[in-house]
Amino acid sequence: MARVTRPLDLLVLRTGHTHPDILSRHGDYDQWLGTALAESGARLRVVHVPDTGMPLAGAAGAHGVLVTGSAASVLDDERWMRDLGGWLAEVAATTDGPPVLAICFAAQLAAAATGGRVARHPRGWEIGTIEVGLTPDGQADPIFAGVPNPFTVQATHEDAIVRLPGSARLLAANEHAPVQAYRIGTRLHAVQFHPEGTAALLGDLVHLRRPRLMDDARRHGAPDERAAAMAVDRIEDGLEDSPWGALILGNWLRLCG
Repeated sequence: MARVTRPLDLLVLRTGHTHPDILSRHGDYDQWLGTALAESGARLRVVHVPDTGMPLAGAAGAHGVLVTGSAASVLDDERWMRDLGGWLAEVAATTDGPPVLAICFAAQLAAAATGGRVARHPRGWEIGTIEVGLTPDGQADPIFAGVPNPFTVQATHEDAIVRLPGSARLLAANEHAPVQAYRIGTRLHAVQFHPEGTAALLGDLVHLRRPRLMDDARRHGAPDERAAAMAVDRIEDGLEDSPWGALILGNWLRLCG
């Protein structure tokens, strides 16, 4: 990742904690971003929103804001989610302020807060290294500059955005999830996948969730335990590192600088 022309101060709104086993190997959600952004020289200030709420000063002084993924579900509709969703809706409706990138859970929350709909995906988990295609709007969007169509990236989610608000521009999709990336207005970009993810991280997540993923495979058509185990094996066998998440993050940083 190329360094930006000046050091950037980024606010990271962390929306949960990852599993302790993942935490010990890869750090928390903000540390995944810190690792992915290390070469840029950006400085990260972290606020854990479920405990502290939205920071009183909001994004004041930040060049950009990253809102993380979470083990929580938007469908739980907790108070802190409503507060954060309200702030994301304000971001979507205004032109003043720093760029915001909402990742995974945060992308779902922003969609729900601006008039879209999030639901448990009827086909179950999407996890591992996935292929995503860009729409014409996505091909023209600066955060996908230099990204091939289609491209691979890491993902893990059970909920999905099933309807975008009318104000959103769909930027990317795939067969599993009709919304993989979108933009609202000039400040808010959102991605369902994890541009900060790595194959090693996803491998550990798949291993940790193997019993749940096997149950999920049985619920969605695997006829027996052997078939369910083979479905999870295919996810693990398909894991591979990809440069495109880092490029997307680098492109977004340029919007901040």
